[in-house]
Amino acid sequence: MKRKGNFYNDICNKDNIKKAIIEAAKGKKYRNNVARILENIDNYVDILFNMLDTKKIKLSPYKKMTIHDGANKKERIIFKPAFFPDQCIHWSLMLQLQPILQKGMYEYCCASVPNRGIHYGSTYIKRILKDDRKNTKYCLKLDVKKFYPSIDKNVCKRKFRRIIKDYDVLNLIDAIIDSSNESGLPIR
Repeated sequence: MKRKGNFYNDICNKDNIKKAIIEAAKGKKYRNNVARILENIDNYVDILFNMLDTKKIKLSPYKKMTIHDGANKKERIIFKPAFFPDQCIHWSLMLQLQPILQKGMYEYCCASVPNRGIHYGSTYIKRILKDDRKNTKYCLKLDVKKFYPSIDKNVCKRKFRRIIKDYDVLNLIDAIIDSSNESGLPIR
């Protein structure tokens, strides 16, 4: 895959920042801090623009929370970044980075990819099994225990450097990756 460069200005674009704030606010619009930002969104777009443009980004520490997830009520430790500016900056970056990452992604990778949820994956599996001449009888369901906390931050940064050549974008990614004091990547 060809390395992508010169797109930091797209991240700093005010329209991109406004869209990022709106995306970050989905499902949270009735929280007081989020509603306050949405009421005066243009002012907060300018604040984020200035932070990104001057590269003076100050990310706040994550709030550590324990949740019980799924039918089995599996205990997970998640890390919650502040809505403003952290989540808005994350979204501003991801709106520009996602198309680049998806180009090199396996077609049937479904985890955390928009429009590729469980139904997308199950439809693919059903199609495979329908056309299966070998009459597959077994299926192996796997889960990598503590996957995100086991990711080496430096390896993750090197992977980004293989697909991105814009130093400003790489510095922003590094700042987000390093914003957690925990080992590995935090689950959000």
